[in-house]
Amino acid sequence: MLPPADSDILDDKETIKIGFIYSPSDPGTTRNGAELAVALANEADGINGRPIQLLIRESMREPLLSAQHAEELIAAGVLAIVGPDYSDEALEAGLVAQRHGIPMVTTYPTNPKVPESGNYIFMTAFIDSYQARIMANFAIQELEAMTAAVLTETGDSHSEGLSTFFIDDFTAQGGTIAVQQFYESGATDFTQQLLAIAAVEPVVDIIFLAGLGSEFPLVVKQARSDDIGISATFLGGDGWDRPDLVEIGGMALEGSFFANSFSSDGQLTEAARRFVDAYTEKYGIAPDGPAALGYDATTILIEAMHTTTDLTPAAIRDQIEATQDYSGATVLSHYDENRHAVKSLVINTIKDGRVQFHQFISP
Repeated sequence: MLPPADSDILDDKETIKIGFIYSPSDPGTTRNGAELAVALANEADGINGRPIQLLIRESMREPLLSAQHAEELIAAGVLAIVGPDYSDEALEAGLVAQRHGIPMVTTYPTNPKVPESGNYIFMTAFIDSYQARIMANFAIQELEAMTAAVLTETGDSHSEGLSTFFIDDFTAQGGTIAVQQFYESGATDFTQQLLAIAAVEPVVDIIFLAGLGSEFPLVVKQARSDDIGISATFLGGDGWDRPDLVEIGGMALEGSFFANSFSSDGQLTEAARRFVDAYTEKYGIAPDGPAALGYDATTILIEAMHTTTDLTPAAIRDQIEATQDYSGATVLSHYDENRHAVKSLVINTIKDGRVQFHQFISP
């Protein structure tokens, strides 16, 4: 059954169809951002007077299902696809989009391999090597850290890739990785890994925790317990941007830092402020990072459609590639030769029991 949004606009030959593949529960809010972008575009007369219809599919973090959805959306006549939300899904869906010559702009994925399917695949989020370098710089330059432990989720491409990039950048800048530990998805007890970190002499300055699921806030909570007693500062990547982060980790998260695409209370451009206001009015809450990425991926695609003289997938692809100095929820300078987004980044911290903006990094 199609989600209600599929029927919001009458399906006729004048409608411009955009496919959208997302994960409903986690992160979920990419859909809010995409729907807001389409609603605002349609209020502004769509694409040269033609309304935009967002055809939505739920992927549930299953790569093969995402590929199947991509086939269905292309058969339904979409000119482009936004999403999916995760790198493993995007790799599979990208193969389908590339084979059919349909541009695809991903939302949340950060794995640099995502666009390798071909020249029709673009990213909206920054890549893992970039956020790892920024966090390694932050650890050494601002926190004056010289020793680190790394905690990685086994079998998760995001966690494993981000950990590897961080290790490379931290050591390249003179830091030392004292220990790396691994945990399984779904784990609830991290005693063995944390005791191994706590046993390092001298104690490590930071712990880089490349988490993505709900396990990593539990890791921090257990690390701060009296039984373990780790006091090192925790650092993370954009996977830390979870609505239940503080709910799960509690006050144990205080003083932690993580990279993210967006902060609604940070250093906002005029365009980002308009996004925050419109999103808050529509949904009753401030947007998070995934919502910002859903909005930007869709808006970048819509702007590319506006600038084409020939509204075909190939022409749209060319205009996406030509994107420069985009300012929306986030700031995107341009796409590099690999169709990676060269863009802004924020560092957030957890302070006084909530996530707060700490620093803005320009593209």
